[in-house]
Amino acid sequence: MTVDSLFILNTSGTPVIQKHWCDDVSIQRASLVVVPAFTKYLRSFAAMHDAEPVWSAPLDTVCIHIQRKELVYLGIVSQEIPPLEVLELLEGVDQALTEYIGLLSEVTIKENFTTVYQLLSEMVDSGCAVTTDTSVLRGLVPVPSLVNRVIENVSGIGIGTEKRPDVNTSSTPWRAQGIRHTNNEFFVDVVEKIDAIVNSNGSVVSYDVSGDIGCKSRLSGMPDLLLALNQPEVMDDVAFHPCVRINKWENEGVIGFVPPDGQFKLASFHVATDASPRTLPIYVHATTTRQDLARTIELSAEVGQCGGRPIEKVQVRVPLPAQAYNIRVQCKAGTYTVSNGRTSQVEWSMKTLKAGDRSSRLVIQYFVRQSAVTNAAAGNSSPQAVSSDQDMAQEAFVDFEVAGYSVSSIKVDSLKLMRESYKLFKGVRYITKAGSFQVRF
Repeated sequence: MTVDSLFILNTSGTPVIQKHWCDDVSIQRASLVVVPAFTKYLRSFAAMHDAEPVWSAPLDTVCIHIQRKELVYLGIVSQEIPPLEVLELLEGVDQALTEYIGLLSEVTIKENFTTVYQLLSEMVDSGCAVTTDTSVLRGLVPVPSLVNRVIENVSGIGIGTEKRPDVNTSSTPWRAQGIRHTNNEFFVDVVEKIDAIVNSNGSVVSYDVSGDIGCKSRLSGMPDLLLALNQPEVMDDVAFHPCVRINKWENEGVIGFVPPDGQFKLASFHVATDASPRTLPIYVHATTTRQDLARTIELSAEVGQCGGRPIEKVQVRVPLPAQAYNIRVQCKAGTYTVSNGRTSQVEWSMKTLKAGDRSSRLVIQYFVRQSAVTNAAAGNSSPQAVSSDQDMAQEAFVDFEVAGYSVSSIKVDSLKLMRESYKLFKGVRYITKAGSFQVRF
């Protein structure tokens, strides 16, 4: 994989930081031509996250990007490479910067410019990804301190720490020797995402479940852990952290590993198609009506199958056609916002949706512009209502989160500590979220 340039942009398209692995001419082209064209491409969408992650840019280049809150990570390539590799790199850059800096924003990136630039230099060499594992990066780039930040902001010079961290060259490069913690804790988060398409009849026409097993380790010494799942056979296309012993997983279905210190992703997986439950935690129903130039969409949301747990952080986004104007909204639960850009959209938000709640309704009404149709026989023009399907909203995009629920029923059976004799405090959380969740009208 070879990446020519990597940019971190704010939502206005202004570069916050950039790193290049190409010649000077390509750098100028990327900065003066490709990035402005990419910014214009993003602005052509009502919501930035509607933009396709891979876009053919000018000058025989390809822009590959992800958006995380108020930052856009952009990789520019000019060679034939798998886009997923670049997307994985950008995701790793975001995770590494988050673990080093904390809450990422344009301000925090600028405050830690030296650290960010050093991390990018270590993560990518000559355009090829080396590592995004923070347990390895900590041995190469010091974690920024408050004193260093103040000096860097005043003088503009990065001084580093008084003592550079030692590079770990042991058989477990992801974990340093001599780690000590007062409380020995290990937490596991099983986060699953549902990608689904529901048609106008309420039938599920597309369904897919994928997940991540994230961990936070605060263990002393050199612990060896054995994590057993209740039904590992339903997991497909599993990708593990380098710390996992693959043979043990393949032979016994148990995840054996010496964990890195801190937060890390232990595994990502896909639920096998024949094992997918095809159940939805939330159902969004829509009724559409036309009357002359008026269009009305009535939405209702109800809890589906989620173990009786409430659904949190519900957002229903309805893009409206370009002909829509004079938009009016009636909201009986939650809040709503109406954005008017090149195309308008209505976003309906609810903090919590509980089973049996019948008041979760939203009504959207708008008018469509008339089209003058020439009446050749009468020799004049008469305005008539647009009658095509293009003047009616076609779909809604749903986002949600269910805490304490595993849609695939994958659970952690046990977590055993080997080699060390101290008492281990452990915790497990399950979260189900919406991935690409679309409801068609």
